[in-house]
Amino acid sequence: MTTLLIVLAHPHTDDFSWSLATTEKFKEVYHQTNPSDKIIIRDLFSEKVPALDNETFAAWKRNKYAPDTLSENDKNLLHRHEEYLEEFLSADKYVFVNPMYNGFITAELKQYIDIIAVPRKLFRYTENGPIGLLEGKKSLHIQSAGGFYHNEKDPTHLANDLGAAYIDQTMKMVGITDESRKQLFVEGYARYPERSAELKEKAFTSAEKMGQSF
Repeated sequence: MTTLLIVLAHPHTDDFSWSLATTEKFKEVYHQTNPSDKIIIRDLFSEKVPALDNETFAAWKRNKYAPDTLSENDKNLLHRHEEYLEEFLSADKYVFVNPMYNGFITAELKQYIDIIAVPRKLFRYTENGPIGLLEGKKSLHIQSAGGFYHNEKDPTHLANDLGAAYIDQTMKMVGITDESRKQLFVEGYARYPERSAELKEKAFTSAEKMGQSF
């Protein structure tokens, strides 16, 4: 069975969410196209992703050099790390969903990637650089932004979107090929509110097409 893992790194508010609505449209069409696939939703704003902080580094050190001294908190923390990693490894396709925050992804998504990007699991180091271990898998990055960064003719805006470049480069590093890494940008609704209906239709149409082919 093929498994699709959707990683939602998006806050939940009463306001309409362009990226979440676009993701729902993608998921709806994907399920219609692939009814036997398993879909997992990992909502990073509904749970606290463990950070790579002092507590984490101390637990790692104790686990490596003195595992008998691990506390229950250490064991629970390391177990959560392992759960995130194993879930990611078990999936065949990944969808990352986030709004753009100051030219980057949300902190929750960055912390998630820090947890699952484990050497000898997702990639391995060689004398020529890292080699990805996730061959044959696919990724899709859905990102919303109030302005235009990708969908205008002016390419200079691309340099201001560090988040999309980070996700793309990370997926490339872990072994997902160029043709298997997709991006869907939902943009311009704050800059051109009078075009909201047009931009919404464009985003949903792109999501439907992606849902059929992903």
